[in-house]
Amino acid sequence: MPTRRIQRVLSASLAFAILVGVLGCAKELSEEEILEKAIDHHRNKEYDDALASFQMLVERFPKSPNAPEALYAMGLIYQDNKKNSAKADTVFKKLVDSYPDDPTASGAAYLRAVLLWRDLKRPDDARKAYEDFLERYPHAAMANSARIELDSLVRAGREKR
Repeated sequence: MPTRRIQRVLSASLAFAILVGVLGCAKELSEEEILEKAIDHHRNKEYDDALASFQMLVERFPKSPNAPEALYAMGLIYQDNKKNSAKADTVFKKLVDSYPDDPTASGAAYLRAVLLWRDLKRPDDARKAYEDFLERYPHAAMANSARIELDSLVRAGREKR
């Protein structure tokens, strides 16, 4: 009888070892595969899965040119689809702070100022964000709009006093 017990233990151990070996050999997704999954999830309106895939890309490949674009996409998903302006603000700030020279950074900086003013109702932070945007990106496409909005924000602040 002890032989049967030993055989069962050995069989179970062998099955476990095979399972661990198969799972351990599972291929990690490449940057391109992660990006493709994120885009597919977004296209299919699977926003939580898209956010998770974009986040994975940023964490695994922070030096990639796709990382700032992934952050920008995340900010837009939080803003437009999840209606979570606070998370969008955090993601846009991370993009601007981590990748200030990336082409997406100026758009993120502008959108952050707009979110702070209109959605989060934080006029002092919005004023600072508009000023930072104009200092960093004075020739950006949205610079004129930012100047007009900053002027309106400042005037609105004076009228409240």
